[in-house]
Amino acid sequence: MLLWYVWMHIVDGAWHKLDEISKQLRIPSNAVSWAAKFLSEHGMAELGFEEDEIRLQKSHPRLEDIVKTLQGSQKTDKDYLGSRELPTGL
Repeated sequence: MLLWYVWMHIVDGAWHKLDEISKQLRIPSNAVSWAAKFLSEHGMAELGFEEDEIRLQKSHPRLEDIVKTLQGSQKTDKDYLGSRELPTGL
């Protein structure tokens, strides 16, 4: 949900300050920073020069496509049977 909230806030393509997004969404600034970094690393948004601003990339992949890619790459709970490793369930 965090990614979606930040995504919807920047969908207009304008530059937005991360601290303003944090205040408006009432989400901790470290969470907004994480979301901004994630969106940037996956080519959906770009961070400003000082990384305190974010805007949507003009030719961005759809958020839904990125989420599907992430979900497809995770192991299911049955992959952990017989293993001491616990699923992370991102």
